[in-house]
Amino acid sequence: MFKNIKYSLRAIIYCSIVCILICFLQACQEEEYISPLEMNIPTMIFVEGGTYEMGDWLVPYALDVNVLPVNLKDVSLDMNKHLDLTYDSRDLHIVKVNGFYMSETEIPFDLFDRYCYEMKGALVHDGWDGNDDYPANSWGRGQMPAIWVTWIDAIGFCNWLSIKCGYEECYIISGTEVRWNKSANGFRLPTEAEWEYAARGGPYMQNINSGRGHLYAGCNDIPAEDTILPEELSDYPMYPAILYSEQGFMTDHYQNIDESADLYSALKDFAWFNLTSGWKSSEMDSVYNDNGQSHLIKKKLPNALGLYDMSGNVWEWCWDWWSPDYYSYCKNDPIECIDPSGPREPGMLNAEWAHVMRGGSWANYPVYCRTTFRFFSLKQVLIGRAMHSYQYADYSTGFRIVRNKD
Repeated sequence: MFKNIKYSLRAIIYCSIVCILICFLQACQEEEYISPLEMNIPTMIFVEGGTYEMGDWLVPYALDVNVLPVNLKDVSLDMNKHLDLTYDSRDLHIVKVNGFYMSETEIPFDLFDRYCYEMKGALVHDGWDGNDDYPANSWGRGQMPAIWVTWIDAIGFCNWLSIKCGYEECYIISGTEVRWNKSANGFRLPTEAEWEYAARGGPYMQNINSGRGHLYAGCNDIPAEDTILPEELSDYPMYPAILYSEQGFMTDHYQNIDESADLYSALKDFAWFNLTSGWKSSEMDSVYNDNGQSHLIKKKLPNALGLYDMSGNVWEWCWDWWSPDYYSYCKNDPIECIDPSGPREPGMLNAEWAHVMRGGSWANYPVYCRTTFRFFSLKQVLIGRAMHSYQYADYSTGFRIVRNKD
């Protein structure tokens, strides 16, 4: 009997060991897509500092009333801007930025996953996350740009990578409240002024487009399919008077890829936007019907500085709080125009509880991909007023990073 008990105990031990090994192997398999220990630190491009005229120099841009994209920027909250998508990109003002380093690409999943794995214990999704009507899908990780990135996670990533590389952290983080140590040499998010300066060509700007730089990162293209001139305004009663200007205003009319095959031929070489990303029709729900997606980094042409995907692919977080009045404030305060970093807190200069995003995404019309275009999440504005800790992210929010000049 004792011999049988002995053999039974031995069998239990063997079975336990086998079960532990099986669980271990399964866990390893589930984490195969996590990068190896040798991290691929982003290549940092030096952007020589300079002075430029920040803001959109073109006439107002109206969304076609027959087209309703998913992320319509139709908001001043009191709705007095109506369909003017570029109202917050004015007034033009002269800005000076110091030299800085900027990552060659948007941060890819293989590096962002390392941050999430070590610091959060969970990975963000890599595609449409599904709802009651449509199942989730995956667009891939690796060298795909990280998406579903909140602003606070972009901030946390910067500190994490700074420590990994032996730099001083730029941010002091307390929950969702962040203070910026501007003298630190670590990684951080770009300011709006830095982002726009780099996207438009940086020091090469003076030789591009009469010194304004590129309208899209890397190229100029027709700014819109249709420009409505002042003498034609009476033919467009559906557009509000706020859009009218001495030069008229611009809009886009295409609603599907068949109508637009010959449009934006230059931009198509530089950007993943709705004519290059798999989009078919604005009448279809963008992601729900596999109607486009993000794409691998460095598959389109770079701009004059060697920076990829600054127009299109994914939206990129900036440091700045969003305010529609910040540009007019800067225009009247020259000191504010030296390395500006936006309003210091929500409420200042009409600043909302939302941070600025730049560059447009794979799902957007060309106007969103302009180097001058400012975007924000209305959802974050509305929720943030009541719950300041709310953090917005979706299938098109990503980021790139910068460092101060050594």
